Amino acid sequence: MPTTTVFLILATGLLAGFIAGVFAGVAWFRRSAPQPAPPQDLRPVARALKDMREQLDHMDKQQAVSSSAIAGQVQAIGRTSARLGDRTDQLITALRSPQTRGRWGEMQLERVVELGGMLEHVDFDTQAHMLVDNSRVRPDMIIRLTQGRNIVVDAKVPFGAYLDALNTDDPEEHDAFLRRHAHLLRGHVDTLSGKAYINAFQPTPEFVVLFVPADPFLDAALSLEPDLLDYAFSRDVVIATPTTLFALLRTVALGWRQESINASAKEVQRLGAELHQRLSTMAQHYNKVGTSLEKAVEAYNSTLASMDSRVMVTARKLEEAHIPSRRQEAPVLKPASARARHIMEEDDR
Repeated sequence: MPTTTVFLILATGLLAGFIAGVFAGVAWFRRSAPQPAPPQDLRPVARALKDMREQLDHMDKQQAVSSSAIAGQVQAIGRTSARLGDRTDQLITALRSPQTRGRWGEMQLERVVELGGMLEHVDFDTQAHMLVDNSRVRPDMIIRLTQGRNIVVDAKVPFGAYLDALNTDDPEEHDAFLRRHAHLLRGHVDTLSGKAYINAFQPTPEFVVLFVPADPFLDAALSLEPDLLDYAFSRDVVIATPTTLFALLRTVALGWRQESINASAKEVQRLGAELHQRLSTMAQHYNKVGTSLEKAVEAYNSTLASMDSRVMVTARKLEEAHIPSRRQEAPVLKPASARARHIMEEDDR
């Protein structure tokens, strides 16, 4: 018999044995497996499934309503964003006009000081003017402090280049516009420093406030010229934004209050020195009076001694001769022993 045939017979036998073993194992597993429990009442399970289905339907309806509301809100936000974008474009277009920019800066300044509780014509005045050397100066605002003192504020800040930087997508153009913005702000500091605001509105601190209507305008300039604030200080100009203006005004007011206290202390010192001088003069007069009193006592005692040795001797002899009509003895003369005390003696004690 060929080898191939023998091999096929053996393979067939092994396969048949394997299949028979599988069927035997399945039969044994079925016999050994536990029998299922008899069916129970499924009505509670059905009710629970029904309640769950109703809850799921209710949740689906709520989700649909919420999705519809969210979609409506998203659409409203989109419309609002579109309107805001249009208004922003209109605002940027309007702010490109120098007159509009100046008026907007003045309005921002007025709004900031009014939010701080200041009242126009009471705590501040706008567009006040003064003549200095036949030239008229008119800052945007004069803030009135105590004791008639003033702070000059100017709000005409150029920021057209900053708006141009916002409208460009080219990084090089953006940086160029910001550099121009910083250069224009530095130039405005020089212009403001050359005006006679300090001489026109005395008493005022030795600086003028340059009000920048928004913090990003100043931040953009400082990012390119970090020494801009120091440069402004050297020109007697203080750059302030809405977040720093009130801190600046508060600091100046406290400084002036301290100056007023120092002036009061100097006045008290002057009055004390004057009072001390007058008391010294009065003490000298009292010493002179005491000296005069001592001399008067000495003159009195001298006169008394002379009278006792010259006059009273004769009076006593007349008494011995019984000359007086009445028996009355001559009085005994007593010298004064009190001595006037001087101011210096009291101080020594």
